[in-house]
Amino acid sequence: MILREGDTFSIDDTWLPRVDPKSGSTRAPPGANLIEPERAIIEGALRESEGAISGRTGAAPKLGIPRQTLESKIRKLGIDRHRFGAV
Repeated sequence: MILREGDTFSIDDTWLPRVDPKSGSTRAPPGANLIEPERAIIEGALRESEGAISGRTGAAPKLGIPRQTLESKIRKLGIDRHRFGAV
């Protein structure tokens, strides 16, 4: 994008890190503190299902979510599902 005379440039506040005015530290975006509990829940379900994601005894049915959603979350969180049993 090239700005020409008369053009305006603005910055969306959501692009910037949030800084707590009291402490001066950067605050995590909403939902960031849910990553570790979500990881623990998924790893627990994988442990119980011995690494299986789908099927009657798989982790996805235990969590009540579609297989594709669980696979996406596993990739996003960097979980190695193979360490939870024979897959």
